[in-house]
Amino acid sequence: MRDPLPASGITVVIALVLTCVLLPGCTSQTRSPDRTSFTRAFPPGPSPADSGTPVEVPLPRPGPASSFSDQPLSRQLLPAGIERVTSRGIALTFFLFDDRNYEISVVDKEDGPKSEWPSAGAAAKAHGALAAINGGFFTPEGSPLGLVIENGKRIGTWNAGSSLTSGVLSVEKSPRILRRRHWRSFSPTLHLVQAGPFLIENDIVVNGLSNREHSPRSFLVWNGRHHWAFGYSGKTTLSGLALALAAQPLAKLNITTALNLDGGRSSDLWVSPQVRGGPISTRKSWNNPVRNYLLLHHRPQS
Repeated sequence: MRDPLPASGITVVIALVLTCVLLPGCTSQTRSPDRTSFTRAFPPGPSPADSGTPVEVPLPRPGPASSFSDQPLSRQLLPAGIERVTSRGIALTFFLFDDRNYEISVVDKEDGPKSEWPSAGAAAKAHGALAAINGGFFTPEGSPLGLVIENGKRIGTWNAGSSLTSGVLSVEKSPRILRRRHWRSFSPTLHLVQAGPFLIENDIVVNGLSNREHSPRSFLVWNGRHHWAFGYSGKTTLSGLALALAAQPLAKLNITTALNLDGGRSSDLWVSPQVRGGPISTRKSWNNPVRNYLLLHHRPQS
């Protein structure tokens, strides 16, 4: 029979056992790999899995723009001028402008389409405007098909039933295009014309557009901020025009909204020779006179 260990030996054995238990290398238990990855990825404290709170990783902030041209395109002042492009086989003419430098107004013929100015060019020259384009639809009797506001004066009646008047160009302090159901005159509306249908809305081509009648077309495009264009197309359908615009054919203007104006024999765009790329007149000999026009003037300097 062996002699029992002395007290000092017992103390050594106990110390060895405790050391083995406390060191990870002496135990068969290991930490979860997932838990290890959390420990490495995040500083001490509750992990995302524990707290249930998303962790946002801040992106580096861009430094200040070194020049005006380095600013986002939508914030730059858009130089006025003519752009001619072909998109999806459709010839398109645009008069680009910035509403910080130019303002849109509506002029209406109180005595009907056959009175006063017979063309967009005549309307522009009579009012000292740089450009003009035909406005909204009108009835066979010559009355506006929808509401028109000219310099605060209401003309015609509100139309809530036709896709031809689904949109509104409203000019208050600045112009905007919106659905007629969203228009509310919180501040005095200086100019307004109902038109339609929408071709592009919120960067998306509108569903259900006609793909049957090929006609010349007049339209407005907008980037949702300050950049605009009066537009004219060769013969195409509403659906074809929407797809051509959605292809983003303009390098200087991202089209987020496009609204159709009256087309066919009413389609008429005129731009002054004072404008870069001008003059332009799309009017043909077979054009009909229209009820109202959209004009463009230099914005008065404050």
